[in-house]
Amino acid sequence: MDRPPIVAKCDRKRVFSSWSPYCGNVAPREFEIEFSSVRCLSPQEFIEKLAKDLGVSGVVAGENYRFGYKAAGDAAELVKLCEEYGMGAYIINPVMDKNQLSISINSSNPNDRGQVSSTRVRRALAVGDMKYVSELLGRRHRLILKAKNQEVFTYNKHKLSAPKSCLLNLAPKEGFYENCYLIVGEKLVPCRVVIDTAQIHIEMDDIGTSNYFGTEDLKLLRIEFGNSQS
Repeated sequence: MDRPPIVAKCDRKRVFSSWSPYCGNVAPREFEIEFSSVRCLSPQEFIEKLAKDLGVSGVVAGENYRFGYKAAGDAAELVKLCEEYGMGAYIINPVMDKNQLSISINSSNPNDRGQVSSTRVRRALAVGDMKYVSELLGRRHRLILKAKNQEVFTYNKHKLSAPKSCLLNLAPKEGFYENCYLIVGEKLVPCRVVIDTAQIHIEMDDIGTSNYFGTEDLKLLRIEFGNSQS
């Protein structure tokens, strides 16, 4: 079974848009190709495909990047091949984790030199440390749930619940999370989140859920986690 992504596929465009200040005020666009179409290519064949078939003008990669069949190519070869095919190549240093306490949940990986990685984010979610997750991502973690088939979200005056089967991305561990937000349109509604074995519960004070949703059928929930720990 495929493991859930950290960012829901439907939320990736929002994340890319947040990168625009670092990309010449242009939001990156995602383009997917089937891995099966490139998995057996040599490093040179892979770069040739980027240049000739896909019209790529430049490549950005980390210093430990490997590519080509059996990861035969490294960052140095990437620069060399890109130059041969008239493309720019930019090798960047890893973003390092500044949290000195993180070693306790990341020490099992011998290749971990302290760099930010998806593995590190997943482990932080697994222990429910949302402050640490926010530091690693550079933003609050957003959880998205979508009602499918006969599944429904249920709500009353102060509580909204959804089955875990509606999750589109990776949730933190079971527990109680304060300082969260339910996103309704452009509004951030303060809430608390309780995650149990089967459900995600969203609790709100003062203002009932009906004030935000009325009688509309609920199909999509977006939750942002604050800097709390389960």
